[in-house]
Amino acid sequence: MKIVKFAMAVAVMAFVVVGCCPCKKYQKKYGKPLQETEWKMVQFNGRTFDAKDGYTLVFGKDNRLSGVGDCNRLMGSYTANNDGIMKISQVAGTRMMCPEQDQENSFIQMLGSVDSYQMDGPLLILLGNGEMKAVFEAKK
Repeated sequence: MKIVKFAMAVAVMAFVVVGCCPCKKYQKKYGKPLQETEWKMVQFNGRTFDAKDGYTLVFGKDNRLSGVGDCNRLMGSYTANNDGIMKISQVAGTRMMCPEQDQENSFIQMLGSVDSYQMDGPLLILLGNGEMKAVFEAKK
């Protein structure tokens, strides 16, 4: 039974990573570009994530990353290509003590582990080692 569940999980992940023609059409029609879009985190480490403010990212055209964690402003560098390869590095933030500081630290650590991304309509999916790390939704 574990083998069947594992095989199904691998198949679903392959579908997400590889994509499909209808998904690409959906992205073209309803999606937002990676750069210059404000992305709000809606899923983190496999769990639905709901934060009123914070946990946003903006990927600039100058390969600079900016955003907000729990209460700190974040900045860093990134590279990304059209094949879905992404590397985020040199992430730093202001130094206010946040109510959810451990969660913000985990968020920053997760960003450093990203090695690829997928876009599906208004969603940005960050992956590391073939594992979904976080899902962001384009802010309207």
